[in-house]
Amino acid sequence: MTRTYKILISILALVFSLGATCIGFILVGSLSLGFGTRIFYNFFFLMQTVATCWTVIGLFRKEK
Repeated sequence: MTRTYKILISILALVFSLGATCIGFILVGSLSLGFGTRIFYNFFFLMQTVATCWTVIGLFRKEK
């Protein structure tokens, strides 16, 4: 995989991940959920973005 292709795929993955997280936060904010349920859903959406960032970092990590 060329470096340009890796960069393009990484940028697209991060953009879509952040977009999905924002949409998730908006949807959870508009629902009338309990505090614990809201925290669980927010944590779930946030961890999805963190996992994408970890994947991108792993993609660019140099192999030994």
